Amino acid sequence: MMAALLVPLVLAVELHDRPPPVTIVVGGRPHYVRQDTTFGQALREFHVRASSGRLLDVEGDVLNPKADPGRVLLNGSAAGASTLLADGDQIVALDGVDSTEGTRKVVTNLKGRRPGDPQFTLGTARVEKVTTEGRISGKVVSIVYRPRSKFDKPPEVALTFDDGPWPGSSRQILSILERMHAKATFFVIGYLVDRYPEIVQAEIDAGMAIGNHSWDHPITPLFNQLEPHRMQTEMSNTNDVLFRMFGSRPTLFRSPGGSLDGRVIKTAEGFGMRVVQWDVDPRDWSPSATKASIVRNVLSHIKPGSIVDLHDGGGPQSATIRALPAIIHGIRKMGLKLVAMR
Repeated sequence: MMAALLVPLVLAVELHDRPPPVTIVVGGRPHYVRQDTTFGQALREFHVRASSGRLLDVEGDVLNPKADPGRVLLNGSAAGASTLLADGDQIVALDGVDSTEGTRKVVTNLKGRRPGDPQFTLGTARVEKVTTEGRISGKVVSIVYRPRSKFDKPPEVALTFDDGPWPGSSRQILSILERMHAKATFFVIGYLVDRYPEIVQAEIDAGMAIGNHSWDHPITPLFNQLEPHRMQTEMSNTNDVLFRMFGSRPTLFRSPGGSLDGRVIKTAEGFGMRVVQWDVDPRDWSPSATKASIVRNVLSHIKPGSIVDLHDGGGPQSATIRALPAIIHGIRKMGLKLVAMR
């Protein structure tokens, strides 16, 4: 009977003699641990670890998955695994931070004289190619062509027409051009080429130049804000339908609305095209445009080397059709020749 009474007394003494636990804070939450707990033991017990930060290339692919390994700190400082913990100690895991490689510019002086890219004029100059690329990966971020000399502008003007082929208006414009022996450039929409190939064939047969104006003319979001794959397919699908139907791929690209940045230039160059803009815009697509306003806006801004932005698609374009003969006459009276862009 006496022995049975001694057992609980011994247990009570042992519990009374055991040192009290210490309180530590792990990731902002309090925990109780034995007084002889080490930093390393706590990390294992509470599964504390820091995630690594990655080094990404300029396209978002991983170059180094553990570029910034992250840190686990004890009271704001690094600590060894055998460090004994004390009451109130704080353990915090700081994850590594993702970062992107830096970039560098590579400048290449191109031989001879050539048009700009993007091209705003028929003039040519000595040009340098400025490529921005990932410092580690070498992947191209953008390509820009900059003139190194003054543009020599020929006594020529390019009439360009966007948004076709369009039933009715495209044929009427082509008829005027042929009757007046004037050459022009048509920037075509891919799905409309697929629908009306006979109109494009007539333009080719008449000696007109054909450029790529995207597959379906996206406006929202702007072309230069499209995802890379969408931007590529807008260009490639149009090139493919032109090659399939007419056996040639365009060397000229104009983005919808003229939306432009280095990525557009880089993508177009990947398909063997330069980007063509303009320096004369009569806004003939506006509902308020008239024959008189279009003629006045074109002829008052024309100069040697000008590229004029007109439209044969997106609607009937009746004002443009009525204005075209006067535009051609007016340009020729200035001593300038009308040419197709190549």
